[in-house]
Amino acid sequence: MKKRVLLINPPYPLEESPSPPFGLMSLAAYLIQNGADVLIEDYIVNPYSRGRIKRIIGDFKPDMIGATAVTMNVKGALAILGECREESPGSLIVMGGPHVSFDAQEILAENLFLDAIVRGEGEMTTVELLGNLENREAFSRIRGLSYRDGAEIAHNEKRDFIQDINVLPYPARHLVQLSKYKALGFPLNMITSRGCPYECIFCVGSKMVGRRVRYYDIQRVADEFEMLSKQGFRQINIVDDLFTSNKRRCIQICEEIMRRGIRHDWTAFARVDTVNRELLEVMKAAGCTMLCFGIESGVQEILDRIKKKITLEKIEKAIRLCSEVGVVPMASYIMGLPGETPETVRQTMEFARAQCRSYGFHILAPFPGTEVREKAADYGMRILTSDWDKYDANRSVCESIHLPHQDVDRIVGEFNEGINRMILCELEKHEHGETLTPVNQEMVNNIISIDFNNRLIREELVERYALANNDGGGVENFVNYVTENSGLRKDVVSGEVERLFRLGCLTSRNEGAVEEIAWS
Repeated sequence: MKKRVLLINPPYPLEESPSPPFGLMSLAAYLIQNGADVLIEDYIVNPYSRGRIKRIIGDFKPDMIGATAVTMNVKGALAILGECREESPGSLIVMGGPHVSFDAQEILAENLFLDAIVRGEGEMTTVELLGNLENREAFSRIRGLSYRDGAEIAHNEKRDFIQDINVLPYPARHLVQLSKYKALGFPLNMITSRGCPYECIFCVGSKMVGRRVRYYDIQRVADEFEMLSKQGFRQINIVDDLFTSNKRRCIQICEEIMRRGIRHDWTAFARVDTVNRELLEVMKAAGCTMLCFGIESGVQEILDRIKKKITLEKIEKAIRLCSEVGVVPMASYIMGLPGETPETVRQTMEFARAQCRSYGFHILAPFPGTEVREKAADYGMRILTSDWDKYDANRSVCESIHLPHQDVDRIVGEFNEGINRMILCELEKHEHGETLTPVNQEMVNNIISIDFNNRLIREELVERYALANNDGGGVENFVNYVTENSGLRKDVVSGEVERLFRLGCLTSRNEGAVEEIAWS
């Protein structure tokens, strides 16, 4: 009999523009390939409730229940798993993801309902674990596993990274309601490789997926990209740690996309020292609209201290080349890094303004497993809290001995408040019927759509409409129902509902005298 696995994606703020749960979809696909039945509960686009999880567990009867998490939502994931334990005492309760991979001892010690943690790459370890559910003695031989062994906690030997990642199937995207992500205007994501050769002190990327970059075959990458291009999403994000690490391969992927005649916008992450004009021109021709660069600081001494291994000159050159070629450069900076002072903050903000229009600031969050956390004192840093809910990189959870954390919060807060004031101003102009620039009008339209669809999803208005005793009326009846229950203007609701049907996010079918509306 097939083993049944329930995978949980815990809540995550929509303000952070989350993508479909790529790691869970990848794990689910490998579990299915190895004979398991898998269900994904995605609580980013479905409101979580005790009643819902009770019903799901009662219907599905999982042998294993697992959840992933990053640091900022690990407490929420654990709370859900605790309720899962009460609802399904016979299931094996497991966690994976970057936070628990580097905090396994504390997580297991503090959460007695949790049976095991899968560290690092999860596919092989989870399949082996699932195959030994009735043989707890075999747990000691499963590499990459931390588990509860009676009153003790055991940490097995690290599992080697998967050498040929082409053995992995495409992510099981059919297990997630992609239509809700599309409705929110969020992008669809894919990867073409695993691994990061760099060791920045604020990141666990190379520890999670290895320093040696392992590549998917170019034809497979193009096949998946072509498949995703037909899903109706406005954008595909290539979320490799470093898509441009191999220029020749990157060019070959772009050339294959063009050879097939695929026309679709996409973005990627890059380092400033891995791009040149030839590469950028080919990427632009293949549909790349934006490259996201982790710049981190506008001060060379800080870049050296955090082991970024780039220079200000390379930053300036890469951003200039992007602008000249027509690929939008998006620059990300981190405030509160080791050695940060009021002067370095000023220099970084001036540097950021001088480079490009699209840039933003986060605040350093020393996640478990990062060098800056493990050697905080050596870097002149003080950890202020281990309340993981606060590790959203939007407020200080640590500080440099040279700069009070209150100053960092104030500076970044003022920057973000300036952006928010600009957005509110444009929204007010829109409300008063004033003409906006095309860029600002698009921004306003996106905000209105996200707010509408957030309500539609959070308040489960589509599902509630389906359960109501409606007497027909089709789409117009649905528009009236949403208008009455959302507090939004009917013209806004009508326009957004029309958009959702046009995108294929919503479907309708006749059930007797009633036209049923549902998420596709």
